[in-house]
Amino acid sequence: MTLVVKENVSQWPDALFSCVYLWINGRPVKKEQAEIAISRTQPDSHLSSLAIKMRSMVIGNEDPGWLVEAGYWSDKDPEKARENRKAVVLEFIDQEALQEALSDGDRINKLFPPEKPAVKRSRLPLSIGSSGFDARQDFAIKGYLPANSLCSIYGPSGSYKSFLAVSWACHIATGRAWAGRRVVSGAVMYVVGEGGVGVPRRVKAWEMAYNNDRPVNTLYLVNRPVFPVRDSEVKEVLIAAKQIQAECGQKIELIVFDTLARCFGGSDENDARDMGAFIEGCDHIKRETGATVLVVHHSGKDEAKGARGSSAFRAALDAEFNVKREGDARALVLSCTKMKDSEEPERHAYDLRTAELFHDEDGELVTSLTVIDRPREVHEVEPALEGLTKLTDNHVSLWQSVRSRTAKGDPCTKAIIKDDLRAMGIDTKNFHRWLAKLEKEGVISIDGERISPVSEVSQ
Repeated sequence: MTLVVKENVSQWPDALFSCVYLWINGRPVKKEQAEIAISRTQPDSHLSSLAIKMRSMVIGNEDPGWLVEAGYWSDKDPEKARENRKAVVLEFIDQEALQEALSDGDRINKLFPPEKPAVKRSRLPLSIGSSGFDARQDFAIKGYLPANSLCSIYGPSGSYKSFLAVSWACHIATGRAWAGRRVVSGAVMYVVGEGGVGVPRRVKAWEMAYNNDRPVNTLYLVNRPVFPVRDSEVKEVLIAAKQIQAECGQKIELIVFDTLARCFGGSDENDARDMGAFIEGCDHIKRETGATVLVVHHSGKDEAKGARGSSAFRAALDAEFNVKREGDARALVLSCTKMKDSEEPERHAYDLRTAELFHDEDGELVTSLTVIDRPREVHEVEPALEGLTKLTDNHVSLWQSVRSRTAKGDPCTKAIIKDDLRAMGIDTKNFHRWLAKLEKEGVISIDGERISPVSEVSQ
């Protein structure tokens, strides 16, 4: 029996309006809305009957196939199914009211807000403004080696840079503070690209100095060069990292490549593309292991211009350190030349101590050195004397006197310089030997009695 009544659609409860809209458009009527519609319509009214009818169209746990059989749903003829659904509603309201309901855009948008177009989510790690400014920065060695970073130490041959790398590796492997700085405790993988038995002996020297001669069981040496430019080599490093963690029960915290030249795989260090491939391999290792990657590198022909090879390497580093010998002393000078996200540590000198390891088959004593992690002030070397060996304080004083007098335009002769040294309390019996040494090294020029700095002569 038809209960069609002319009705002001604006006065319908929202719940009833929603049920009708969903039903007409072939979308499931929600049980909660239908029950609210029944509760908010006048009992025994045509709207209450419509609400009850909508409640009967709610799909519960039963098979919804009855809606298809009744002609309310159809993939083959969706328009006819829509007309059948409208016919159900028109048993209770007139066509004009239904049309008014279906064309009330404001109410439809209010009850069924249009979904915003889905925005494809980027896999890039985005953040907003200064968020994260107070995040704690983790370090492998606090203030020196940031955690999960790419770092390098470089210097000329004989600068003790590998001794420093071994020192850092041993301190991390044992969790022992370095130069008073906290270190993370974890396993270390050290790629021995060059040095042969030198690295194991340096480790032994460290064990004797710092570990009561006990072995460092969480430091693993890879006894051949590894080439990060090759995918197969990167995979081997990752396999080794998992093996080490499984064997010693500690996560890899530091991976050392000693040196870049031996681990470059025959590529050209000066080629930005080849260097880019090396960097990409190191970054892959760093990303997959979470370890800090430390590359030991050589300085260029002009040490003042930094490390050898393409500048792309330095640009990719999180931290870089220059290592050089302190004059003729058994000590290294460590200078930070880049620290991307924190303050650069101060420049200091570190002495090295001799360790007597064993006697070989000929009875000769085999020794090595270890870095003493007590920073001290650098004993500055005169630039003109840098790199010269077997210099005494007397050589330095003689040079300083020559440099001072010539800089002021004062006379500078053998007799005058000799008097200067005597005034300093220096016994000058070997004066001519000191002069000969500085002249042979190309520091001074002697013309009869006159002494001049070579730099002045060249001008």
